[in-house]
Amino acid sequence: MAGQRRYERMAFFCPVQLTVLPDGPTVPAYSFDISAGGVGLTTTASMERGKDVRVDFHVKNGSHEECVESVLGRIAYLRADEDGNRIGIEFLETIRESAQPGLTKKLDML
Repeated sequence: MAGQRRYERMAFFCPVQLTVLPDGPTVPAYSFDISAGGVGLTTTASMERGKDVRVDFHVKNGSHEECVESVLGRIAYLRADEDGNRIGIEFLETIRESAQPGLTKKLDML
């Protein structure tokens, strides 16, 4: 079936920094949903579909301290509206506990 997702998405609200690769710019954004294969973001910045990006998630670890975990992805979807831009990021690799332990733990709790 066309358009069917490989991974189930869950609501996930988290501040992120989105960096267009290879060298800039970095803009603030917020996640609104996530799966092992991608994340939905909102931002006021304009982006271009197909660009590779690094998403830096600001999550709390087990000690309730903020840590930053990065995931590489590609902008797969973009829709602008009056409140900003909704962006769909397809991760280039699925989230793994060895690389993103805090993010994995948050996903397991959802």
